[in-house]
Amino acid sequence: MKNNLDSFNDKYDVQKFDWGELIWLHEPKNLLTERLSAGLVKFFPGKSQLSHIHFGEEQILYVLSGEGIHILNGEKKNINKDMLIHCPGYSEHEVENTGTDNLVFLIIYTPSKLMEMHQNLPIMNNKHILDVLEKDVLQNIQKEISELLQLSITIVDNDNINIIEPININRFCNLFKRSDVCQDKNKKDKVALKELDTAFVCCNNIITIIIPIMLNNQAFGYIKCGHFILNKSTDVENILLNKIKGNINKKEIISAYNDIEIIPKSRLYAIEETLSMVSKLITNIMENNIVEKAISEKNDEIMKNTIEKHNLENALKQANIKILKSQVSSNFQNYNINLKTIINKENLEYPLDYENKLKNAIKKFDKTLSIDMTMEIIKLYEEKAFSVHDVKEIFQELIIILCRVVYEEAKDSEMLLEMRHRYKYKVKNCNNYSDLQKTIIELSKESIIILEKILLNGKYELINKINLYLENNFHQNITLGYLANVFFISPNYLSTIFNEKNGISLKNYINRLRIKKAKQYLKDSDIKILEISRMVGYSQLSYFGSVFNKLENCTPNEYRTNAKSHEN
Repeated sequence: MKNNLDSFNDKYDVQKFDWGELIWLHEPKNLLTERLSAGLVKFFPGKSQLSHIHFGEEQILYVLSGEGIHILNGEKKNINKDMLIHCPGYSEHEVENTGTDNLVFLIIYTPSKLMEMHQNLPIMNNKHILDVLEKDVLQNIQKEISELLQLSITIVDNDNINIIEPININRFCNLFKRSDVCQDKNKKDKVALKELDTAFVCCNNIITIIIPIMLNNQAFGYIKCGHFILNKSTDVENILLNKIKGNINKKEIISAYNDIEIIPKSRLYAIEETLSMVSKLITNIMENNIVEKAISEKNDEIMKNTIEKHNLENALKQANIKILKSQVSSNFQNYNINLKTIINKENLEYPLDYENKLKNAIKKFDKTLSIDMTMEIIKLYEEKAFSVHDVKEIFQELIIILCRVVYEEAKDSEMLLEMRHRYKYKVKNCNNYSDLQKTIIELSKESIIILEKILLNGKYELINKINLYLENNFHQNITLGYLANVFFISPNYLSTIFNEKNGISLKNYINRLRIKKAKQYLKDSDIKILEISRMVGYSQLSYFGSVFNKLENCTPNEYRTNAKSHEN
């Protein structure tokens, strides 16, 4: 009976493939409470299932009869009766029947466990998803998940209208959408969408999975994934030929339909769980954007109050200086003495150190630090009682330098000239230090926004973007989840590509960046080791020492001593 599974056909659901059959003995009826599915797999003699990745599920296979070859992540192994095989999640494997009889497995599938995210914000009433989430963020998510699943992904709003244009649409659906019989094409009303099951059978037994994007028990859009089939009808060609309308090549339609992938039902469950994870990720990003916007608005209000207070103090100080100058001038005029011949004005010096600090703040996307540095530069000249007219030339030069920081990444000469001209004009029209300060802060913020867009959406490959971000922010408390959220990808995918491209884990990569910077501090300064530990991102001195010793085979103090002795 193991070689001939026909006796199961009437009792259980059967999927037929070119290479064999899959008979489902158990399927989960509720994915919230049931996860395991089981079946019997029969491989015909001389047939093989091509290499494929179990991206969101793990398998246990027990060989009931027959013999063949199993390849798991490139490792080939001969298999025969009573062997037990484990295929972890996200592993790549293939099976070939090398015998003269059917190769039969008992197979158990379990989808990978999903991460949980919280939803606790009473917001978003009557809002569109794009009100709080940028379109390019959704496009990045769509691209990543479509490449992972190798399936079409579409993100639609509550009215089933595409927010993002579909990608990876198969040839058959592209051809069939030209006619008026495409069921999915004609579903454009909200009621129809809400009536759909999670797995929706579209035209011609083609499956589309639809997962809502929920926030506070309210749907703000849907992720639609397709198109694949679980079984082909025996008379599918006649059915299709009767439906085809218009000037469409019938042979091409049949050929395209036969190219549609037949997938095991276990993958259907794994796709549903993966899309649910993506939905929760989008929800989490929406929540973060709302919270960050509220925090940003509050910070802007605080910063505005701080700047206004600072400007008021400066105005009072300038008023006092003018009064003092007026009194002094009046006294000297009584003696017919020209003030310009007596007051030996200090030579104006360019604030090179502050320029470097301001440039670094912009490169690190640190708006707060850039504001602090700008205020320090303004204070430098105010305290020496220089007039705004005296320092304008210096700030014109500072603007050129800051614009070049953006140009180094954007390589856009037109944008460079436009920014430089615009801000030089603004400086020229500044009448006081308050105006000058606002102008430089405005330039810093605009530069940071441009650099952030280049980093996240520009010319760099994803892994280069991540590495650049780490080089500028390694001293922060960066976790895998935090970094995944910054770049809008799943933590598992981030971990995989990071290890693959860099040949090192995220944790070790950050440690190397931190220790590299710590060595520079130890060699070039007399800063206490405890303070260096904190500056590079370690809150505990003992842990800093442990990591340093592991990477450099010496303690921080020993490294400093050796570095100083070599200098002498």
